[in-house]
Amino acid sequence: MTPSEPKSLSPLADQIIDKAIDNVNRKLVAGYRNKNNSRPNAKTADYKSTAKDTLKSASAKDTIEVSNRGAEWREMIEKTVTHGISSLKSIQFDGTFTVENGKPEGLDKVPNKPGIYVVYDKQGNSVYVGDSVKLRSRWYAGHLNENAQKTKAGEPYKLNKEFEEGCTVGYVEMKSEEAAAAAEAHLIAKERPRLNKREELKTEQGKRANIEGKKMKESSGGTASLARGAAKEAAKNSGWIVFEQLSTAIVKALKDELVDIFKGGETRLSDRIERFFKKVWSVLEGIIKAPFQLLKGIFEFIVNALSKTIRQIHLLARNLFDLAQSTWKLFKGAKTMSTEELVQKISETIITSSTLILWNALDAIIEAQLTPLVGPFAPFLAAAISAIGFGLSAHYLQKFVPQIVDFIVNFKLHYTGALEAKKEACEELIVVSERNFELVELLGEYHESSRLMVVEAAEHTKKLNEHTPIEKFDINKLLNS
Repeated sequence: MTPSEPKSLSPLADQIIDKAIDNVNRKLVAGYRNKNNSRPNAKTADYKSTAKDTLKSASAKDTIEVSNRGAEWREMIEKTVTHGISSLKSIQFDGTFTVENGKPEGLDKVPNKPGIYVVYDKQGNSVYVGDSVKLRSRWYAGHLNENAQKTKAGEPYKLNKEFEEGCTVGYVEMKSEEAAAAAEAHLIAKERPRLNKREELKTEQGKRANIEGKKMKESSGGTASLARGAAKEAAKNSGWIVFEQLSTAIVKALKDELVDIFKGGETRLSDRIERFFKKVWSVLEGIIKAPFQLLKGIFEFIVNALSKTIRQIHLLARNLFDLAQSTWKLFKGAKTMSTEELVQKISETIITSSTLILWNALDAIIEAQLTPLVGPFAPFLAAAISAIGFGLSAHYLQKFVPQIVDFIVNFKLHYTGALEAKKEACEELIVVSERNFELVELLGEYHESSRLMVVEAAEHTKKLNEHTPIEKFDINKLLNS
């Protein structure tokens, strides 16, 4: 018995549902990758806690943070080169301030941004290393306030002696909390300052910033080891993107079968299973056959690890990568396609890429507006709304984009024809020029041969004159004879 064709939804409805699946799956995968660990160092797994932590982190903000994670590695590599943060012997500070008699001098100039700091006593010995998300606040509301409170209570504060006798504090500004935590933990582990009682980021961490910081700390021996750590994370990122594509394909394949069942499809169970696995395998096969897909995660990670600009527009970078792939395929196949096929393919690429960029950007804005109204359901409701918007936008663009593309392609083809005619005319001109050049060369040879003949004739005349000299004509002599 031949399996019947599966029943399906209308193209627009199918497109909207597929986009919703893409959005929700992307947020869930990003949520899992960016979740905090509510049970650090636990000896048993708790899937309920894992699911809860994942749902808490399934937002557009977390998706952005996952995509930008390479930027934290870039900062660590950059600061190791420019500021020597791998050792207190090589560290170069962005600025310093002093504390004496419990009063700070120059602290107001310290930025209220993430960073690390090192406290040196009166003799110039490093005694304490710390980090903070807000450097200036950490000192005013933290160290200095705690010292004043404990002094009133008659209790010793860990930095009281240094604050009274006088100390110098050097700081390095960092862009991310994760990089600051990693740099602090590395310096404490390596230098063992006297007043740091414990090693930071030593065991499994609960907070996401510290989980990422721990990875960087363990690679912070120098620039080379940080580069190796970044490469390892890039490979992991590639694996996660492949997982995201496969999980999305599985959900879409299940959706297609459920639609067929509810619409009265009569396909046997064995045929449904075979059809399901064929769809999943086709996606896997496509990933294997297209090396760009396997390199996509590495591409994203490395771009974010090395570029300051693309960090701000990571979604655009990802979609431009897809657009570049599609355009390259079109370019390679353009000569074998009919004009109609070329117009259709280019239109699909433009419509899909432009609507993806627009609605992926709007997704985060919609989610932010919905959060006060629906709380934890905001990411998933925003995903559905952006999917509907994507589908309707794509449907609307399909009405006139192909007409524009058709005009451009036809113009390009006519232009190419004109260009070929011009090329042929140029080739004819080149041939004529070459012939003229050959003629000039022949004239030159003729001129040279004529000149040589004149020279030779003059030389022969001279020689003849030497052997048989000609006497001067004397008229008087002739008359007297």
